[in-house]
Amino acid sequence: MVHTLPEYAKTVVVEKSRAVMELFPEESDVLGVMPYKNAPGGRYGYFREGSLPNNMGFRAINETPSEGYGVINDLTEQCFPIAGNIDVDRVLINRYGMERRSTEERMSIKRKAKVLTDTFMNGDNASNPKEYTGLKNRLRAVGSGASSVDGSSYDSRVIANSQSSGGGALSLAMLDLAISLVENPTHILLPKKLRDRFPAAVRDAGVGGVYTNDTEDLGRRVARYQGLPMLIGYGITPFGAFLPFNEVAYGGGSAVTASIYILSFGETGVCGLETSPMQVTDIGLMENGVHYRTNIEHDTGMCIESPYAGMRLSSVTDAAIVK
Repeated sequence: MVHTLPEYAKTVVVEKSRAVMELFPEESDVLGVMPYKNAPGGRYGYFREGSLPNNMGFRAINETPSEGYGVINDLTEQCFPIAGNIDVDRVLINRYGMERRSTEERMSIKRKAKVLTDTFMNGDNASNPKEYTGLKNRLRAVGSGASSVDGSSYDSRVIANSQSSGGGALSLAMLDLAISLVENPTHILLPKKLRDRFPAAVRDAGVGGVYTNDTEDLGRRVARYQGLPMLIGYGITPFGAFLPFNEVAYGGGSAVTASIYILSFGETGVCGLETSPMQVTDIGLMENGVHYRTNIEHDTGMCIESPYAGMRLSSVTDAAIVK
C-alpha cells in the first residue's frame, strides 16, 4: 500500500514512535510528500516503456499488415538501510528532565532528514554503493549539454533555462515549458532563494505569473506556481542550502547556477521504496548504565517508473525572475 510518512505515522500505536516520525516532515518538506511503496526483500522490479513499435498504418486491400515490436525496459531498484542510534547520558536527563532527551532526538532527526533529502537529490550509487541514486543523476542530459525540448527520451529529461555562458535569470516561459513536459505534475522542487523571489515577480506588471501563497490544513503557508506546491527541501540550517547555485550552466562559465525540478509524485511516478515502514525503537537504558538509546532504522530507496514523471530545468541563476 502506498503511503506518505505522515499518513503512516497516524497508524502507529506507540506514542514515542509516532512522535519521532511526525518530526521528519517538519524538517524536510520532501519527506512530507514523498509516497512510499513496498519493496519485498529490498528489491523492486518494474517495466518502463522504451520505444513504441512501428507496425501500425493504413494498408491497401489484400496488402499484408506491417510487422514490428516495441521495446520494454526491465528495471530493478534496490533499498539501502539508513540508521542511527540516539544516545543521551542519564546524568543529563537527571539534570534537565526528559525534555533534554527530546532535544537530542530532534537534533538527530534533523540530521537524518537532511541525509535522506540530500540523497534523494544528489545520491550516486556508482560512487557510493551504500546509497541509492538520486534525482540529479536520474534526470540527466545526453552528452554535456541540454537536450531538445520535446522530452522524447528519458535519457534527456533536462532542458536549459538559458543557453548563455553563466546561465540566466529564471524565465517563467521556460518554467511553463518544463511543467508541460511532465505527465501529471504534482510539485516543483527549487532553491529557497528562487522561491522567495516569486512574490516580487508577481508584483512586477511586466512579469506576472500564477503564484499563490495559501494556508494548508496544518496552518503552514504553501507557495504554489500554476497550482503546484513549491518545495525547498529544508530551509535555513547550519548545513547550508539544499539546492545551492554551484552548477555550471549549459553554456559554460562559472559554477553559479542551479536547477529546478518538476516532479510527479505517485505510485507510478517519483516514489520512495521501503522493505517496511520506518522503525523507531526506544531501547531504554543501555547495559553500560550510562546512556538512554533510541534507534531509528529505514531500509529505503526510490524509483521513477514513468519516463515522463520528472523534468530538470538547468542553468538558473540567483537573479530576479523574468517573464
